[in-house]
Amino acid sequence: MKKIFLGLAVTAAALLSSCSMDTNNYGVMGQEVAIQSLKDVRSYSVGLYIQLRAHTAGGYIADPEIQADKFVGTIVNGNRHGQFSSGSFSAADGDIEAYYTEMYNMINDANFIIPKLEAMLEDEQFDADEKTELKNHLGLAHFVRGYSYWYLLDHWTNPSDANSLGLQIWDTYSPSGNRSVYPSRSSMSETLSVLNGELTAAFDNIKAYEDAGNLDNCGPNAIHVSSYAVAALQARVALLTGDNATALSKAQYVINSGLFELTEIDDYADLWVNDEGNELIFVPYSDNVESCPDTGYNWIYNTQKKSSDYIPTADALLAYEDGDVRFDAFFEPYRMEMQGLTVGAYAFSKFPGNPALFATAGSNNFKNKPKPFRLSELYLIAAEACATDGPAKNEGAANGYLNDLREKRIEGYTSRTLSGAQLVEAIREERAKELIGEGFRLSDLRRWGLGFDRQAGFDAIGMGSVMQIVVSSMDNIVYNPGDHLYVWPIPQFEFTVNPNVAGQQNPGY
Repeated sequence: MKKIFLGLAVTAAALLSSCSMDTNNYGVMGQEVAIQSLKDVRSYSVGLYIQLRAHTAGGYIADPEIQADKFVGTIVNGNRHGQFSSGSFSAADGDIEAYYTEMYNMINDANFIIPKLEAMLEDEQFDADEKTELKNHLGLAHFVRGYSYWYLLDHWTNPSDANSLGLQIWDTYSPSGNRSVYPSRSSMSETLSVLNGELTAAFDNIKAYEDAGNLDNCGPNAIHVSSYAVAALQARVALLTGDNATALSKAQYVINSGLFELTEIDDYADLWVNDEGNELIFVPYSDNVESCPDTGYNWIYNTQKKSSDYIPTADALLAYEDGDVRFDAFFEPYRMEMQGLTVGAYAFSKFPGNPALFATAGSNNFKNKPKPFRLSELYLIAAEACATDGPAKNEGAANGYLNDLREKRIEGYTSRTLSGAQLVEAIREERAKELIGEGFRLSDLRRWGLGFDRQAGFDAIGMGSVMQIVVSSMDNIVYNPGDHLYVWPIPQFEFTVNPNVAGQQNPGY
C-alpha cells in the first residue's frame, strides 16, 4: 500500500443528431462530384484524422471516469460534469447528446467516402501503386466507422447482455428528409457483426498497404493508423464482448511484433508530459496550431495549483505501492484554495499539459496528444484473457504478462505467481492503476458485473481536512451490479427526429 504524504477537414457528415441526413452541409460538394482524385482522397483523410483526434481524448474519456469510483468532486467545480459524478443525467443531457451525435457524424463521414474509394479501386485510371494507397485510405475510413461503433457500443449498450438492443446501424450516406427510412436499433448480434466487420475491413486494407512496403506507421508514435492500431482496437472490442480467444490473439499480434516496448520506469512520467514513448501505438498529430483536446481541464487544475474540480479518492491514492512510478506521474500535491478554505490535497495530473502544445511559452492550456492505444493496455488484455475461463485460459501466461508490466512500473519489483480468483483480481487492480483517467473504468466495472461505493475516504488516511472541499452530493455514490446508469440513455432528440426508435430507450430512463 502506498504511503501518502502531502508536503483541416473536408467532411460530408450532417451536423444534426440521429443519423439525421435531411440535407447536405452548407458548402459541401454534391456527392456526385466530390472525391475524384487521389488528392481529394488525401484531403478527406486529413479530415477523418482530425475528427478521430478530437474524439479520443477530452470529455470522451474523462466523463466516464468522473462517473465511476476513483474521483470525487470539490466545491469549486460549479457542477461541471456534475451530472456524471452524481449519476443525475437523463435523456435530455446535452453532453450525452453531443457525444452520441459526434460519433454518428464520424460514421456519416466514413459512409460518404467508402463507396467512392471502392469505385476508385475498380477504376483503371489508377495504377497499382495508387490503388495500394487507396486501400490504406479505405482502411482508415472503416477504422473510423469501427471506432465510432465501438464507442457507441461501450456507452449506449450493454454488450454483456446478448438479448439487449444494439445500435442504430447506418452504412450509407444518403441525405434525406424522409425520416421513415432512419434506422431503428439493431439486435446486439447484428451490432457486433457490423462492428467486427468494420475492423476486419480496416485491418485487411491497411495490412495490404503495409505489405507493399509502406511501413512508416509501423512503430511507436505513429501519427496515422496502422494494422497494429486496428488490432489494438480489435483486442479491446473482443475483451469487451467476452471473446477472450480473439482478444488474446489480437493483443499478441501487437505484443509479439517487437515494434513496441513497455516504457521504462525512468521514462514513464515523461511519457505523459511530452506524449512520446516506445509503447505508444498511435498518437494523432497535434501541435500548438493543429490543437488537440485539453484533457487536463476536465479535472480542472490551474497553473497556480490552487484548485481542482475533481480529485482522486483515497482509494485511488492508496492503490499504488511504494516504488510505483505511476503515483508521482499521476498525482500532484496542491495547496487548494476554495471558498475561503486552504487545504492540501492531491490533484490528478496524468494530463499535465505538453509544453510543445502551449499556445504561448509558459502558458499551460493542459493539452496533451491523445494516446488511444498503448502497449500496456494490450498486456492487460492478454493477461485478463489468459486468466479467464475459456479456450484462452493459461494462468502461466497471464502471470507473465502481469509481471512484465509491473516490472516496468515498480522499482525493485519481484515477480509473483498467482492463480484463480486472486490472479483475476490482481489483473483488475492493475487495469485500474495503469489506465486511470483514460476512459475505461466505468466499462470495466460493468463488464465485470461489479457495483461500487464511491467514498472520498480521506478521514481514514489522515487527510480529514480534505473532506471540507468535497461536494457531499458526489460522495457516497453507490452503483449496484447491473445498475442502469452504467449504460447512457439514448438522447431525447433522437426520439424527436426518428420515429423508428420509439420504445427503444435503454432501461431505467
